[in-house]
Amino acid sequence: MTKSIPHRNLILRNSLAASLAALLLVLPLRLPAQKISTHNPDLPRHPLTLQDCIAIALGESPKLEATRFDLLAAGEEIRAAQASLWPNLKGSATGEAFSGEQTGKFRIVTTVPSGGGVNANRKVDLAGIGIGGLKLEYPVFKDGSIFGFNDAPAVEIKRAQRNALAWTAHLTREEVIYRVTQVFVDTVSAQNRVQPIERRVALLQRSVDIHKEEQEKGLLLPIDVKVVTEQLNEARSLSKIIHEQAVAGYLGLTRLLGLPSSSHIRLNSTLPEPPAPPDAAQLFHTMLALHPSLQVQRAKIEKAKQDYRLETFRLYPSVTLHGSALYVTDFDNDAHVLIGGITVDVPIFDFGAQLDTVRARRDTYNAEQASLGAVGNDLASDLVRIYQEIYALSERILTLQGEIGKLDRDLRVAQSQQQQGITPPLTAIDAEVVLVGKQDELNIVQSRRLLLYANLQKAMGGTWKWIP
Repeated sequence: MTKSIPHRNLILRNSLAASLAALLLVLPLRLPAQKISTHNPDLPRHPLTLQDCIAIALGESPKLEATRFDLLAAGEEIRAAQASLWPNLKGSATGEAFSGEQTGKFRIVTTVPSGGGVNANRKVDLAGIGIGGLKLEYPVFKDGSIFGFNDAPAVEIKRAQRNALAWTAHLTREEVIYRVTQVFVDTVSAQNRVQPIERRVALLQRSVDIHKEEQEKGLLLPIDVKVVTEQLNEARSLSKIIHEQAVAGYLGLTRLLGLPSSSHIRLNSTLPEPPAPPDAAQLFHTMLALHPSLQVQRAKIEKAKQDYRLETFRLYPSVTLHGSALYVTDFDNDAHVLIGGITVDVPIFDFGAQLDTVRARRDTYNAEQASLGAVGNDLASDLVRIYQEIYALSERILTLQGEIGKLDRDLRVAQSQQQQGITPPLTAIDAEVVLVGKQDELNIVQSRRLLLYANLQKAMGGTWKWIP
């Protein structure tokens, strides 16, 4: 028989109301103490891959944004240099008010239209005049410019500087890609190492317990327990380090993506597959010739050449057309003056200062040309080093894979013999500890090889691409 509960609905409603009220009171107290993480609407809903991180970072990089503004400024400087070679027209307007008398011992005495003389002591209570003028200058031949129609050195210098900035932008982009790749690979690698290292800690803890039991039975020495205990402590320290490395990697990656440090991001735990090594002959002959660093150096050579031309032309005379128009009024009578002429400036003697400047620019030009070969040699040396490291790690990976296959077989045999009572449990535990350690080493080496491929793309300046 069921006993009825009076006002059951009323009690239920009161309980719900009390629960909601308590929740509303507790939430304001708990929210400040928690780390609130919200999903950024601009981020994909799926775990971020390496390509996702690179695409976001390229749009948020302050260095790339600064480079874009530098290129805009360089373009404006080219137009400003070209405009300075065209006619320059200036206007002026002046209004003056004055009062007083003539001053000075040799004051000018003029006659008025009626023929009467002007009193030397004549005074003006208050008078005003207006002056307007126009001035035109056109450099016909100056600093290598002929009417502004030829490739003047002043303009070519600015154009060479912009070309250097444009090629530097390619290097900056590859640097951003490499930094994101490095942080992503390190973070995902650390994240993937957490579980195997925790497994190793658990195995070593079991091994310590078994060693202590065997020591109490007199089957093992205290030194055996000490050795395995030290291995356990090292594994625990390594586990803590890996956890901190993963956390630091997430914080660094959010910064590179232009997100606040409180943002929560998820990363794809699968690292990209390594590419096939590029053909060495193609890399060193075809792609290296198009390297942005060489293009930057060629732009520097062009700038040094134009500096040399500019200083050479300054040894020659310069020709400038000029004209002016002046209009004066005292608001009763008006007057105007028109002037036109040509000016030729001839450098005569400056104690050899300009000749020394020309020689200095010539030597700088020769130095920049010589530096082109040095830049190419440095690039080739970096590529050879990276190539050797990639193949050395590839050989190490093959060796580790062979060792892991043998250790896996030894573990299966030990586990089978343990189940049959042939070998003690420590044999299987030790075999699995060694196998987990080798697998962890393999993951580390594979991650390092991925970073070397990313470094190869950076060293090639993007002429060879593994990551788009």
